Amino acid sequence: MARRKRKEDEAGDWVAPDFDEVSYMRTEIESARTAVATIAWAVVGAIVSFLLYAALPFLAFLAFLAGLGVGFAMYFVFPLLGLKTRAFKRKDWIGHGVTYFFSWLAFWILLLNPPFGDFTDPTIQAVSVSPFRTGYLGDLLCAVPASGSVSIPLSGNDTILVLFRATDNVGLSSLRVDVSPMPTIVSLTPTSHAGQPSQCAGHRAETYLGGTFSVSFQPAASGYTVTITAVDNRQRSASVTFQVTVR
Repeated sequence: MARRKRKEDEAGDWVAPDFDEVSYMRTEIESARTAVATIAWAVVGAIVSFLLYAALPFLAFLAFLAGLGVGFAMYFVFPLLGLKTRAFKRKDWIGHGVTYFFSWLAFWILLLNPPFGDFTDPTIQAVSVSPFRTGYLGDLLCAVPASGSVSIPLSGNDTILVLFRATDNVGLSSLRVDVSPMPTIVSLTPTSHAGQPSQCAGHRAETYLGGTFSVSFQPAASGYTVTITAVDNRQRSASVTFQVTVR
């Protein structure tokens, strides 16, 4: 009984420490201010990464490291901006570092895409070549130039039809098809077929997708070099070259 009483007496002597409400509120307010400053600082890091990537797109890792370096600079810059970070512990800096990293990454990705930036080349795909004649409404051969060349039998036709898709994530500023020899290089203006019924054999139930174009020319030689060039609004370009043999 004496031992139990002694333990109860000792438990009764414990007094909870004083809670400094003012200090706690000041710490929370300063932490909130730092969180807002961290997100704003992430915008600065994203702009630095964007500018470096725009100037040196082949050194993307340098832009990535620069963004991380701006993040580490928070430790030295924030006190200069009047933020009271002296009382911050390691877990506080880790939390703000994680906030910076994901905010910086999100802002950077945002800047890399339209309308802020455009670092994607146009695409040229679904290229096919068919013999054709004016007024023909039947199936088209739509032969794909595998390995950069294709052989086309005219079989009573008088025209070569080149069908292809050219697209860009923003929009194309120019699109041309160069054919040689004609007897010299001739630039042809493509005609859009987006949304029209397909004439390719085996695909008549489909419609041409957006960005589908065609050009045609009447052959006067046994072989031609065809080059399709697409340029977007930021002057980024893509081209496809293939050989057409007429037999």
